[in-house]
Amino acid sequence: MRHFTQGQVREALAFAAAGGQALHTHRVIPYRAGAPRCFLAAVDRGEDIAHLIDHDMDRLRATARRLGLRRVYIDRQGRPGQHVDLCGGPLRRALAMCEGAV
Repeated sequence: MRHFTQGQVREALAFAAAGGQALHTHRVIPYRAGAPRCFLAAVDRGEDIAHLIDHDMDRLRATARRLGLRRVYIDRQGRPGQHVDLCGGPLRRALAMCEGAV
């Protein structure tokens, strides 16, 4: 898994399209009305939220479970940019798993 920051969305999508797992952190919630409270609260506190982007659905689901998600909802399923949303503890665990994490 490789970490990409808010301004690196194109790079994250390209990395996932090439077969990798991309963790794209950001603080943007375009549709606040439909967003889960945990994501809204994290952004309001100035914390990152993330997309874990992976075109391998089985690997994406397995990684999400390993990160601690009980219910795995895959957004954009079967399309470019297929991802799982992360915040809080699962996001901290994902950051620790990234290449080059200290």
